Amino acid sequence: MAAMLKFIGTIFDRILFTVSFIFGVQAPEFMQQYIQRLSGHLDEAKYQLQQFQSIADLQFNGDLMVMIERYQTNADTAIIQTGNVIGAMVERVSIFESQLNQLQTSNYTNQLYYFIQQIDIPMAKATLNNFQLAVPLTIGALSTGVIFAFIMLIFQSILMTTTKVTYNKLTGKSSRKIIYPSKIKQQADKKKGSKIEPVDF
Repeated sequence: MAAMLKFIGTIFDRILFTVSFIFGVQAPEFMQQYIQRLSGHLDEAKYQLQQFQSIADLQFNGDLMVMIERYQTNADTAIIQTGNVIGAMVERVSIFESQLNQLQTSNYTNQLYYFIQQIDIPMAKATLNNFQLAVPLTIGALSTGVIFAFIMLIFQSILMTTTKVTYNKLTGKSSRKIIYPSKIKQQADKKKGSKIEPVDF
């Protein structure tokens, strides 16, 4: 029975490690798909901004910031709002370019750091909704999978130990060790014919 339980435990550990590994390598794959979506949003924002840049080229000697300032100081509310929209678009393009540059040119560790630090929640949700499972064969992805798998095994071990200790307490089983008297005392008691009583500390 004990051998069977040990065999089942070994199989379970291997399954847990495999599943955890596959799940772990999805993190780098998710980041890559997020980068692709970010790149697409940047291209779209640049295309829209280019339409206003064309107007600035004709009317403001190509200076888009002068055009935005002129719009924002106009007496017409609609033109002011248009200036605010263009300004927000310029800022959006700048942010996307900065994020994409950091995520594409840094090493894997820095990529993870920048990804966690500056992740765009709505864009991440959109990426998750269209996420496609894959197993990228890169050192970074494989390392992430192995580390995550070992973390899950350690967590499982801690959980099982905690559960066992809790169960022993609830069922009244003591985990205290019984400490017997020293050998000298035992020999003396044997000569006297007395029984050795365990001392429970």
